[in-house]
Amino acid sequence: MSIRADRTSIVVGVDDSSTALNAARWAAYLAGALHAPLLIAYAQPHSATAAQQLAEHIHAPNSVDATLERTRQLVYTCDPDVTVSAVRPEGPPADALVALSAHAHIVVVGAQTAFGDRLVGPITMYVAQHAHCPVGVWRGAYGRPIPRGKPVAVGIDGTELSIPAIAHAFEIAAAFGVPLTAVHCWPSRIEPRGHHLDRGGQQRTLLAESLVGWRTEYPDVEVIEMPAPGLARSVLNEIARDVQLLVVGSHGRPTATALLFGSTSRDLLHHTTCPVLVCRS
Repeated sequence: MSIRADRTSIVVGVDDSSTALNAARWAAYLAGALHAPLLIAYAQPHSATAAQQLAEHIHAPNSVDATLERTRQLVYTCDPDVTVSAVRPEGPPADALVALSAHAHIVVVGAQTAFGDRLVGPITMYVAQHAHCPVGVWRGAYGRPIPRGKPVAVGIDGTELSIPAIAHAFEIAAAFGVPLTAVHCWPSRIEPRGHHLDRGGQQRTLLAESLVGWRTEYPDVEVIEMPAPGLARSVLNEIARDVQLLVVGSHGRPTATALLFGSTSRDLLHHTTCPVLVCRS
């Protein structure tokens, strides 16, 4: 596979679906804001039969080239100044995008879904769990994938897991010129009788301390601190209704482990109504 990406590049995986085209538009918006080149990658679905693969070899180059050209022209309508290139990587799409992620700043994929429009499918989840860089999963209203002007939100848990998410959230909020909503959640519970701990105060302090250095590095970004008792997935899903991007950290657990122990980032990918950027630790 010929690599045309570097650590400044935004890579977007596309196919013939409208979801992928909207993801490409959003990727172009992101690339333009970050002054980064955009690489469009089209890979043959791994589920294709031998007959389909033969047909792809004989007939589809024109079709694929047409899709890539249509995508290229579409992203220019979003940002006419973005630098765009295209590649047709070999192998299954998930593996191809993971390989490209080793040479990218961010990889963008559409919310390729299973069982209707809610649950994110295996290709998207595989890329989110195995990529070597943050993965942006586009979700939004068809035909209107760019909610310009709305804040960026980041989920913060007060551990090192949050650091990559905070860094990218500040970077993107600064590039978009929008406020950053910093959300920290903690389980709400009834304290034992005789204990009067100011858990809210402790958590507000933790949130503020998590942001100190980043406020200094990005002084022009307006930061809205939002400490909130409750389950992170519920609070962040609600906040996603009013932001243009939700940034979260992730351990990148394998699927079976995530199902066993639960995963906030996995749940958000399945259910949010806005794009989600997953930053693995």
